[in-house]
Amino acid sequence: MDEVAKIMARGLIALPSDVRKRLGLKEGDLVKIEVEGDRIVLKKEQRIYDLKGSVEGGKAGLKSFAQILSEELQKHRGGKKDGGT
Repeated sequence: MDEVAKIMARGLIALPSDVRKRLGLKEGDLVKIEVEGDRIVLKKEQRIYDLKGSVEGGKAGLKSFAQILSEELQKHRGGKKDGGT
């Protein structure tokens, strides 16, 4: 999908509605900006409260917050482990 957006005053860019819908982006969401050569790559950024409700298990399956966070971040990174955590 190729879309064109115009850079406005102060560097603002309005993302086309098709792009926002496809990625599930809404006002207030964060995007990660990466520069790859002559390309700008925007990626939807996860925030901790975006994970709300994504953890399964009742009292029998209690986990620590750190364990849940680590597992969820691993899922969203495609299973890659971060050596610093």
